[in-house]
Amino acid sequence: MRYKIVLLALATTLSLFAQESIDTDTSFVFNEELGGVTIVAPNEVRKMREAAMPVSVLGARQLEGTTTSINDALARTAGITVRSTGGVGSASRISVRGLEGKRMGVYIDEAAIGQLSDYVSLNDIPTDMIERIEIYKGIVPYRFGGSALGGAVNVVTKEYPPVYLDGSYEISSFNTHKLNFSFKRTNAATGLQFGLGGCLTYSDNNYKMHLQNLNDRVVERNHDTFKKMMLGASLKATKWYFDEAKLELVFTGTKAEIQGIDSDIREAYNHGISGISALTLKRDNFLIDGLDLDFDACYSYGQNGLCDKAMYRYDWDGNRYPSVSPYGGEQGSYASDSNNRTHDFAGKLNMNYLLNEHHAFNINVYATHTRQNPENELMDKSFGYKTNFPSNMSSLTVGLSYDLTLFKGKFMSSTTAKNFNYSSNTKVLEYTFINNPVDVHLNRNYWGVSEAMRYKLTKYLMAKAAFSSEVRIPTAEELTGNGYSILPATNLEPERCKGLNTGLIYHRANQYGFIEFEANFFLNQLDNMIRYQADMIPSMARYANFGKVLTKGVEAEVKGDVTSFLYLYANATYQDLRDKREHEVGSSAANPTYNKRMPNIPYLLANFGFELHKENFFGGKCQNSRLLLDASYIHEYFYDFEMSKYQDRKIPTSMTFDAGIEHSFNNNRWTLTFKVKNLTDRVVYSDLNRPLPGRSFAFKVKYILK
Repeated sequence: MRYKIVLLALATTLSLFAQESIDTDTSFVFNEELGGVTIVAPNEVRKMREAAMPVSVLGARQLEGTTTSINDALARTAGITVRSTGGVGSASRISVRGLEGKRMGVYIDEAAIGQLSDYVSLNDIPTDMIERIEIYKGIVPYRFGGSALGGAVNVVTKEYPPVYLDGSYEISSFNTHKLNFSFKRTNAATGLQFGLGGCLTYSDNNYKMHLQNLNDRVVERNHDTFKKMMLGASLKATKWYFDEAKLELVFTGTKAEIQGIDSDIREAYNHGISGISALTLKRDNFLIDGLDLDFDACYSYGQNGLCDKAMYRYDWDGNRYPSVSPYGGEQGSYASDSNNRTHDFAGKLNMNYLLNEHHAFNINVYATHTRQNPENELMDKSFGYKTNFPSNMSSLTVGLSYDLTLFKGKFMSSTTAKNFNYSSNTKVLEYTFINNPVDVHLNRNYWGVSEAMRYKLTKYLMAKAAFSSEVRIPTAEELTGNGYSILPATNLEPERCKGLNTGLIYHRANQYGFIEFEANFFLNQLDNMIRYQADMIPSMARYANFGKVLTKGVEAEVKGDVTSFLYLYANATYQDLRDKREHEVGSSAANPTYNKRMPNIPYLLANFGFELHKENFFGGKCQNSRLLLDASYIHEYFYDFEMSKYQDRKIPTSMTFDAGIEHSFNNNRWTLTFKVKNLTDRVVYSDLNRPLPGRSFAFKVKYILK
């Protein structure tokens, strides 16, 4: 008899070290001729599901060294930019191939956190707790659920040993302090695992900045203190009916002062607290062989708002002026002391059926519900009537997918169809200067499809191609506002995007580890683009549909182990986003910005870096040393439409260098790290010309007990 054993495995981690180097996008097939029966290892075959999709993976070692946050690591990836407005705790947006912000799906262990963006961000997660970061470009894996257009970032947290404790403390420039800890304990007899973790972050963010609006005047930021605390606990069972049943509880608290740029803001700040609970259930071979169940549910309650009730305003010369409103306010024409209560629910059911090594089917159901209860008595007094009203928004996304594998794993295909439905109910003031609230009810339904393919041309070379026609449902904030700075947008249409991604990947092991080269071309047409734009009231804004935008671009990356002690990487991206509206919105007049490059989005960027590593460099045993350097280049771009090459509304070219030295000893029990960011102290601007920090230093000590 002849038996054939087929193992199909998708490796998901790329490391800087040779012994940890795995091909992220390659499935491996091992054949043994034993007879006429085919035996499949189902658990391994399941890992092939996203193999056809464009994906980059950052391993745990790539998150260390010079990186101080997830944003630092993402910004060095081909096709990725991170748009920050300031220092620690400042607002930031992740952009994949020019599509950014809420178009990106953001996940932690495949659970969406988009509903919780007022309280939790990716940058809040300490890099010490992360196993890897998966960056999907163009197409979001169907098992994640929800709606996204630009792609997705999925942070996979570490699976700790049965008994584990670690803690780290980092002190850095601008009076910045970060404390993180993790603890895990497992009862072998019952299979119950208890975990506890948390982090504290504090920063004055008092770096010096150049004010271009005041003849490049240099001032020190004096009202940008950021404080955040997160504490989480989990209980996981592994010996019950489900392979994994986990309950998680998280508490967060934030206070962020508001730094003035055009004026010297001295009192206004944002604040927020939240409680989050999450339940996860997983089981392989649920009810029948080959059927896997993955269920997630999350509920959160939060309070957040803006406190802005100072009775005086100041300019940068120290001159004092009375507030516009008799009730106070530094930022605009009204006072604010909001306390907005929000209830969020999100649930996901994913069921995957593996028929055999060739065919797999998947159904994914993702539902959300948000209820907002804004309260802002000071704002109501400033206007003379009630300005914010309760709102509800619900969404339901159902996806059906089919995976096909042929030619002994050389060809893989993933086909998905999705139905998007959402509804909202609220009251709005059509004109904020007229007290006439109007009831608004919406109910919309749309379809989307995607197709991703991968073919191994040779043992080392593979080609990928993906097409998608997707829909992004507006968020609750976009549709109904936030109660203090964002007005409702009742006529907002969902974004639609047709995208094409093609690429080649060459990956080969060498005597030191591996060498890899990847090149991709992408083309996207985004319809009903949603943009954040100012309203008639100062400091107030609302989201609106912009129109049609066409994106074309290429990206390339090369990386690998050059010697036994040297790792190199380099990547570059060119992304060209053009306004394709032939007429002004709601008018037959010609659009003066037709075919102009979209503003405030970088179009040419590159990264380069190296790592030198050596064991026992200083003698002794069980020690490891690393020296790292990372460089980032972003070419000059306009933050308004380029109507003339002589206009000065542009963000200048930046070339920054980060360096780090890391030394671990006692078999990685202790790790000491020293980092320098913006080594040459270059003046850097980002996102509508907001000044970013100059050179900074950081020292970190980490201890692991396991």
